[in-house]
Amino acid sequence: MSATTRRRARQVYRVPVRGRVARPAGLDPVTELCRTADAVRAHLERVVLRQAGMTWTTYDVLLLVCARRVIEPPHIASLAGVARSTLTSVLAALTDQGLVLRELHEHDQRRVVVRPTAAGAVLADRMRRQIEARLAQMFTAAGMPRHDDFAAALAALASLANARDGVGVEAMR
Repeated sequence: MSATTRRRARQVYRVPVRGRVARPAGLDPVTELCRTADAVRAHLERVVLRQAGMTWTTYDVLLLVCARRVIEPPHIASLAGVARSTLTSVLAALTDQGLVLRELHEHDQRRVVVRPTAAGAVLADRMRRQIEARLAQMFTAAGMPRHDDFAAALAALASLANARDGVGVEAMR
C-alpha cells in the first residue's frame, strides 16, 4: 500500500500516563447468565460428553426423545431451540449410531416420529447421571447456592420470560 492510498488516522491513541484507565461497565445479569451457561455447557462437552462422541445438542435431542418416548421432529427443534436443519443432521447422526429410530406416523404417513432405541435410552441415562455428578461437584465449591435452589430459580426465570412471550409453560417441558 502506498502512502497516497493509505487513509490517515485523525488522532493517535496515547496511553494515559498518570490518569486512570476507565473500567469497563459491569455486565448485566442476563449477559452474565448466558456467558456462564456457555462456559458450563462447553465444560460438560469436554469433560463428559466427548467420551461418548456427543455434543450438547446431540445429548439434548437424545434426552428429549427418551423423555417423550415418541416425538415429532418439529417439536424436538422447538424444545431444543435449534433450527430444523440442525436437527436433521443431529437425528441422522443419532440414527446412524443406533440411538434413535425415525418412523412414519401411524395415522398420517406424511409425518415422521422419532423414538429412542434401548441403546439410546441406556446412553442417555448414563450421560445424564455423569452430568448430574459433575454439576454436583461444581456446586460444592465455596459460595455456591444449593443446586436445587439454583435450578428452581432458573426454571422460574425461564417460565416468566416464556409467559410474557406468550409461550406456555407446557411447551418448555
